[in-house]
This record gives sequence, structure tokens and C-alpha cells, in this order.
Amino acid sequence: MKKLHDEIEKAKKESEDRLNSWKRTAADFENYKKRRSKEDQELASYIKEATIIKFLPVIEALQQGLNHLPEGQDHQKWGEGMKGVLAKLEETMKELGIEKIKTVGETYKHEFHEAVEMVEAEGKSGQIVEEVASGYRSGERVIRPAKVKVAK
Repeated sequence: MKKLHDEIEKAKKESEDRLNSWKRTAADFENYKKRRSKEDQELASYIKEATIIKFLPVIEALQQGLNHLPEGQDHQKWGEGMKGVLAKLEETMKELGIEKIKTVGETYKHEFHEAVEMVEAEGKSGQIVEEVASGYRSGERVIRPAKVKVAK
């Protein structure tokens, strides 16, 4: 009888050990799934940002082209068409969560702006007076800082 009782206790202990091992494995797997999900989200965000960076020169080229649009009726329809294309690109970027960093009139912040020149200007020191190149961010993450001129 003692032998049977010892065997039952041994079986119970083995059963508890296996159950605890299974619980640890299940918890490890849940943690792995959460970690993997977070890594997948970070990767998707990185890919989106890398793609946007590749398109920024195209958007800027369109903007420059529109800034140098010749006067006259001959180019008016072309200019309107390009403004529409540019507006659609900006709308798409907004839908993707990409927004322009505010510049002119804002206080310079090194997290969002890159000062390319300090200039004499009316207004308070540290205020952005001109945007040289647009900056973009995704949420609080800066994709590319805005290049700006700042009042001394």
C-alpha cells in the first residue's frame, strides 16, 4: 500500500511539473507573439517611411516646377493639372499618417528642424523666418527634419 501511495505521489508531482512546464511554454509563446507583432508593426512603419523618403524628391520637384511656372494662358492648364497631382500626393501622405513639420513663424526645435542659417530678422530670436526644405514626420517620429532659416 505504501508503494502504491508513493507511486501516486510521484505521478502527481510529474503531472504538476509537466503542467507547470506547459504553462511556462504557453506564456513564452504568448510573449513571443506579442514581441513578433510589435516587430512587424515597426518593420511596416520603417518600410512606409523609407518609401516616403524615396518619393520626397519627386514631390519637391513638382513643387519647384510649379514655383517656376511661366506666366500666360499656354501653361495655365498644365499648372492646374500639376497642382492637382501635388494635392493628391499630399492627401495620400496625410492618409498614411505623414505630415509636414510646421516651420515659418514657429519656434526652432532641434528635434524637428535643422537650421541652415541664422539671419537678421524682425521677430524674436529663435523664430523660424524661412523654410528652405520641407520636413516630414510620422507621429512623433521625424522622417526628415525641416531645413530652416532662424532669426538671431
